[in-house]
Amino acid sequence: MATIRKRGEFQFQAIVEMKNRATGLIHKESATFNTKTEAQDWSKALEADLRRAIHNDTRLIDTTPLRDLIERYIKERSPKKLGGKQEIMRLKKWLKNDLAALPVSRCLPVHFADHVSSRSAQPSSRSASGRISDQTIKLELIALSNVFEAARKDWGYTNLTNPIKQISQPKGSGTREVRIPPNLWPKLAEELCKCRNKKFVVIAELAIETGMRQDELMRMTWGDIDLKNRRISTYGKDTANTGQRKLRVVPISRRADELLRGLIRSTDMTLPVFQIGGATSADGLSRAFTAACKAVGIDGGVFHCTRHEAASRMAPHYPLIVLMKIFGWETAAMAARYYHASDAELLAGIDRMQAAVL
Repeated sequence: MATIRKRGEFQFQAIVEMKNRATGLIHKESATFNTKTEAQDWSKALEADLRRAIHNDTRLIDTTPLRDLIERYIKERSPKKLGGKQEIMRLKKWLKNDLAALPVSRCLPVHFADHVSSRSAQPSSRSASGRISDQTIKLELIALSNVFEAARKDWGYTNLTNPIKQISQPKGSGTREVRIPPNLWPKLAEELCKCRNKKFVVIAELAIETGMRQDELMRMTWGDIDLKNRRISTYGKDTANTGQRKLRVVPISRRADELLRGLIRSTDMTLPVFQIGGATSADGLSRAFTAACKAVGIDGGVFHCTRHEAASRMAPHYPLIVLMKIFGWETAAMAARYYHASDAELLAGIDRMQAAVL
């Protein structure tokens, strides 16, 4: 119930204090009017809006700096996600940006459009173009967009709009079509064997044999591996719900079985396989693989190319629905993104068709 009290000789002050069902927070607001009737009408209208969860209260977004939302997201959301480590790194970059000090209501689309332009012009020694890649910028924007969406949908910032969704974003990377040709694998393995960590070559070959992601291989424990039934249970990325994990079963090829049996075992079935007998760095593996690809002439080769190679090798031998199960894809479009038939494979298919007709 609102409080109406007289102020001076000719004015009335209305004070409303009740829960705003739109935000779940206690809303307290006052206003002064020339008549008691005006004060009562204003109070009743405000209370009705608060009860119906339609009151347009902008004070929360006017007083909360973007920094607070980013820090909350890093603490509560990112650690639960598949790519949480990378997302946290991207969000920490935003914390260093001047925009982090702005109230979220003042974070406008033009600010982020300008950010894209200035970021695109920054030099980078890691990019072939010498500039920050579109994919890097796009991933940074996606990370911040996730923060705005969490605040808008789940944290009571109902009046907040997501400015990232109102700008034209970089296209990002196209479909990767780099394969690891079987005839180049011995040379690639030889380069990886030169690394101080001898597990790198085993992980890379297992990736090609199974199609498992680097993250999945690095998390894999002996409890996940069933050598008797030749299967690995892995909680990998759910392509229908980015950031979550979903159980799938990966078949073990004869070669993968041989590689796994040659690894050191532990009585603790919960320890990651590739952390037994010495730590293995995922970043070190990525750098070593990229360097090895460059050394043997595989342009643009990165560790994720092993998944493309595995899919391309398996695709001719499995029905589409089975291939989707093995790789954890939700749509056939993902199969098209990963399967890259070589010229020799295409010609072999034509020859088989001709032979069948004749």
